[in-house]
This record gives sequence, structure tokens and C-alpha cells, in this order.
Amino acid sequence: MRLSEGLRLHQKSRLAIVGAGGKSTILFNSAAELESPVVLAATAHLCADQLNLATSHFFVEKPSDVNNIFQKEFQGSLLLTGPIGERNRTRGLSDEEINLVRENCERLGLPLIIEADGSRRLPLKAPAEFEPPVPGWVNQVVVVTGLSGLGKILNEEVVFRAERFAQITDSSIGQEISLAMVIKYLLAEEGGLKNIPQNAIRSVFFNQLDQAVINGKEREAPSKGLLEKYQQVIWGAAARDIPDNRVVERFERVAGIVLAAGGSRRFGSPKQLLYWQGKPFIWHVVQKGLRAGLSPLVVVTGAYHELVEDAISEFSIVRVHNSNWERGLSTSVKRGLAKVADQVGAAIFLMSDVPQLPEQLIKDLIHAHRTKNGLIFSTSCRGNFINPVLFDQRCFEDLLNLEGDRGGKALFQKYPVEAIEWNNPDEVKDIDREEDYEWLRSWNG
Repeated sequence: MRLSEGLRLHQKSRLAIVGAGGKSTILFNSAAELESPVVLAATAHLCADQLNLATSHFFVEKPSDVNNIFQKEFQGSLLLTGPIGERNRTRGLSDEEINLVRENCERLGLPLIIEADGSRRLPLKAPAEFEPPVPGWVNQVVVVTGLSGLGKILNEEVVFRAERFAQITDSSIGQEISLAMVIKYLLAEEGGLKNIPQNAIRSVFFNQLDQAVINGKEREAPSKGLLEKYQQVIWGAAARDIPDNRVVERFERVAGIVLAAGGSRRFGSPKQLLYWQGKPFIWHVVQKGLRAGLSPLVVVTGAYHELVEDAISEFSIVRVHNSNWERGLSTSVKRGLAKVADQVGAAIFLMSDVPQLPEQLIKDLIHAHRTKNGLIFSTSCRGNFINPVLFDQRCFEDLLNLEGDRGGKALFQKYPVEAIEWNNPDEVKDIDREEDYEWLRSWNG
């Protein structure tokens, strides 16, 4: 995945990069990946030798300079900094100057990426009292951590403001830096979370993955913990020459939406409540979604909603009653998605009549979304797209505009679909008829 894709950069991005271990590399390389013009700025110091990494660069010596700069058309990346001062570093833009930059980006419809921290090119840092200088209107903050610091000794040669970092992480100068120590820093209000505006998307970028030995399983556990406070946890190597490989994984919360509102008229009784292996169908689907890591998990009920809710009362989930369920599948899709659309990076829709659905298949969909920049990931069995299906957040607006008896597959003609192959059709078979139910009860899969 590219940096710009992993960071989810778009025309309305107002993104600030803080922390240490590759901020400037992320700034310039992500901008270079974009096809449209992008504005770069620094509210902290930049080294003078970095200024030529943008397509064009202008010094801002006073606020009026900003509007004058934007009178000219530009291509590629436009970098704005204060003039060069002590130690051959630029001054950060003032509040008035960066606000004018934002106003011009709004007027011209341009993305804005801001380097809002200094770290003296060390892999780790702790902020001073006045840092990081993040404008209150940014809509995403990326906290960068350099993995090259792991295993090294906590001192000023590795960590900028090492004493403060030790205080925040309850560690000591001279101690070996561990990933657990870095996680503790990232979760601290006076550490990684410092000065992040309340409504901004919070992202962690573990950079320099090519300089650390951390496998997929070792990345997963800390990422899940960080998602309690952050919306994205990205692992990669921003300096790689091949742009497609700069982001290895992007962890985000993936919601599960169980569609359990139907009246089962053709079957003659509520399929959600049929028993298999001693539990109702809906119980099995919910349990597997939770065990696979879907969070939050929403169950949309309609017909028989009280009975369905009683069947899953033991689970800590979100319950939504769709009183308009008879108006078609789209009403349940929209009711469920509306509850979580602003909290997650993707959503998987699960049907309540496939209790034998493998937990691993759900995990495979989630993993594919972590590693690829796709919009739709659908289970595929013997050449046919079937449920479950994962939709990236970029599809949410279309899903929320569905009408009638249409589900998410209505988008398959609009967007490319990534196939997640599953070779056992019995494990993904819908229970639609009485003979299907009889088969399932005797199935030993």
C-alpha cells in the first residue's frame, strides 16, 4: 500500500505529522504520490537541506506573504516555511500564517499536510511543554515512531528529551527501549496523545519497519490495544523506493453488521432462531464475529426482534431495531451502518442464516483489508461472489443511499471487487429451505 493510501489522504485532508523517526520522509513521499497539487507546511523547524524535496518552496516572512504566494498556480507539492534561522533550520509558521494557508487550501480545494514537530532526526522523542504545535482545526494527526530505536539504550543519542520520555513511560535512562515502552508512550496523554484536537482522526505510524524484526502476529496485539485510543495503526517503511510497499499493514476497527431483520416467509419460521449445535443461528453468527475481532458488532433486528434480542442477550454488542424491515434489505443495511460509520475503517456484513460460517474467513477478509487499498472484499467460492462482504469506509456513502430490496452487492458494478477465495462451499451455504436445515443438522464439517 502507498503512503497516501495508508494515510487515507484526500482533497479535504488537513493532516499534521508529529513525533519522531521519519516525519519529513512521510511528508514529502506521501505528497509525491498524489496526482493532484498538495500544500505542505511546517509549524515546527525544518532543516534547510530538506527544502528542495518539494516541487516548489517559498519562505513566509510575514502573514501577507501567504496570500501573495497563492496568487500563482503551481504543480506538485508547494512547501511553505518560515525563513532560515539558527542552526540552519527554518522557523515554524505562526498561528496567523498557518491559518491563512488553510484558508487558501479551502478556497482552492487542496489537501494540506503539516509537519508539526521537531525531533533532531532521532527515532523517538518526548514533547516539550509547548509541543507539538498542532493547529486546532486539523482533521487528522499522525504520530510517528521510529522502530530503529527499539533495542537501543534510552539516552539523548536515541531519544530527544530522553529524561521526559523516561518519566512518561515509567522507565529509566540507560534502560533498553522496548516496544511495550513505546506503546505506553503512545497511549499517554502527555506523550503521543498530546495536543491532538478532539475531533481529529488519530493515527500511529510505526516507521522504519525495514530496520526492525517484528512479524505480523507481533504487530497485531499492540495494534489492537492502540485502537482503543487511535483510529489507525500503520506499520511501514516510508523511505522505501517502491511506493507500493511503503505501508505493510494498516490496522483499523472493522465493524460487523449482522442482518437479522427478515421475516423468513419462504421458510415458514424465523431462521435467525433455528437451533444448531444447541444454540440459535444468530448466536453462532454473533459469537464468530466477535471472536474474529469485529468491533463494534451490530445486530439489526426487525421481525421477531424481541426473540432475536433475547437469543443474544449475553453478548456485549449494539442492537438496532429496524421497524421498516419490510421495505427491503437496504433499510437494514442503512440502519446498521449508520450506527458505526463514523467509528470504523470498514464494515463486514454477515447474514444470520449461515451459522456454520468459519471464523477464519472473517479474519481473512479483515487481513486483506489491512494490507490492500481495496474498496470491496468479497468471499468467492467456485467463481461466484457470496457473503460475507467487507466494504471500506469509502463505500459508506453509497451504502447509506441504497433503496429498496438491495444490499451492498449493488455496488459491485461501480467499484472493483477483491476476491477472497474460500474453497469449501458447505461452510458458506445459506440455509434457505427445510432441506438445507436438515442437511446442516447432519453436517459434520
